[in-house]
Parts: sequence; structure tokens; C-alpha cells
Amino acid sequence: MRHTTPDLLQDRSSIVKQRIGVFFRQLTLAIWCFTTLYPVVWVVLNAFRDNKQIYGNPFAFPNPAIFRNFPKAFSGVHLLTTLTNSIIYGVVTVIVTMLLAAMAAFYLSKIARGSSLYVYFIIGIMIPIQAILIPLFINMRNMHLLNTRLGIIIVYVVINLSMSIFILTGFMKNGIPNDLIEAAVIDGCGPLEVFFRIVLPMSQAGIATAGTLVFLGVWNEFLFALTMLAAPGLRTLNLSVYMLRGPYSTDQGLMAAGVVILITPVILMYIVFQEQVVKGLTAGAIKG
Repeated sequence: MRHTTPDLLQDRSSIVKQRIGVFFRQLTLAIWCFTTLYPVVWVVLNAFRDNKQIYGNPFAFPNPAIFRNFPKAFSGVHLLTTLTNSIIYGVVTVIVTMLLAAMAAFYLSKIARGSSLYVYFIIGIMIPIQAILIPLFINMRNMHLLNTRLGIIIVYVVINLSMSIFILTGFMKNGIPNDLIEAAVIDGCGPLEVFFRIVLPMSQAGIATAGTLVFLGVWNEFLFALTMLAAPGLRTLNLSVYMLRGPYSTDQGLMAAGVVILITPVILMYIVFQEQVVKGLTAGAIKG
């Protein structure tokens, strides 16, 4: 008994500490979840209210619920045109960025390991986009690419390329065996054949991760769209929702309805691809 009593006390103490740790972790996650979801819920509720209800009691439920905000938002943002523009910009940017980033990542992770080019690309992540706004605007103007679909797509590819190379380089470095590539080279495959037949199919999880992040970034991008797209027919959905504001006063319910329209597609997209995103982020971190 002399030997078991201290052991039992130590076990009970460790169990108590473990339960306290679990409680505080769950409490932290609950607070984080509340602070993250509450603004979204607040915007959704305000989409069914008018200014009188919102300013009278900002945190109340709609009473009565007002449904006219959504039809007005649909017509105000020119939904078909702006939604099509946002999808075109996002999809084309993802395709071009993933192709260029995958090629660069293959070269940096399998051919030129330790190259200083990797540092050059990664520096692009640390440069804020506001710092390159004016030089990029001047260059696009000189090339007559302002207010064009091609111009804004080039801008989106440029600002998303560094992050995509960073993600895919880490994924290919640890997620694709070198022996497999060496075997393909011995069998007579050239660099392009190795890339398109072996590396690209095996990088689907990493490409899904980077592609999803790039699409979300393009969908939510506002600054470059505001600066470089003046024609109404070229505006993104994000920019059109911003244009719903009034010159002297703003219908907050209408703005909230526009925001709900804006965030719904990306939320659904992330729900569909969240498994691939998590898999791609973790697969490159585990050395195979």
C-alpha cells in the first residue's frame, strides 16, 4: 500500500490536469467559433431587415422579416454579368497559376534543389500588395491592359504565384518520391514527360489546396478590381456589391443581402473541397 498510494495520487493528478487542459482547449475553440461565426450570422439576419430595424436594435432578429432586399440586390449588382466575370477571373487565374506554379515547384524541388530562385519567389509572399499597386498600375497602363479581362487576370496570376509555388514546392519535395522520378528518367522520359505523366497527377492534393486558396483570393479581391476595372461590364461581384452603397446614405439591409450573395458560393466551395485542402496542407509536411 505504501507504494501504490503515491502512484494513485499521481494518476489522479494527471487525469485532473488532462481534463483541465481539455476544458480550456474546448473553451478556446468555442470562443473562437463564436467570434468567427457571429459576424456571418449578423450579416445574414440584417439581410432580412431595413435601416429602421438595424439602427433601432442592431442585434435583434428581423421583425418582421423583409425579403425585398434580395431581389433589389440581384438587380443592383447585375448578378449574371458580375457573377460570370468573377467565375471567369477565378477559373482562368487558377488554371494559369497552377500550371506555372507546378512547373516552378517541380524544378525547385526535384531538379535544382537549394536554388536561390526559391528564396526569390518566397520573398513575393512578404511584399504587401499595396506596395506594388502603383508600379503595377503604371505598367499595365503602358501596356494598354487597363480595364481589360486579360490585364486583371495577369495581375491576379502575379499576386498569387509566390504562395502557390511555396505550397507546391513543399508538397512535391516530401510527397513525391525521388526514386519514382529517377526510374522514369532511366526509362527514357524527358523533363516534360516526367512532369505531365508523373508529377502532375501525383500532385492533385497539393494543386487542389493551392487552387482553392487562389480562387478564394481572387473571389474576395477588391483593391486591384477597384483600381483597374472601370467598365461596368467587367466588374467583379465583389466590386458590384461595394457599388450598392448610396452617395449620401446606404441601405444597410441591401448591402447585407449583397454580402450574403457574395459569400455563399465560396462557403459552399470550401465545404466541398475542405477535405482536399486539409489533405494537401498536411501531406507535404510529412516526410514519406
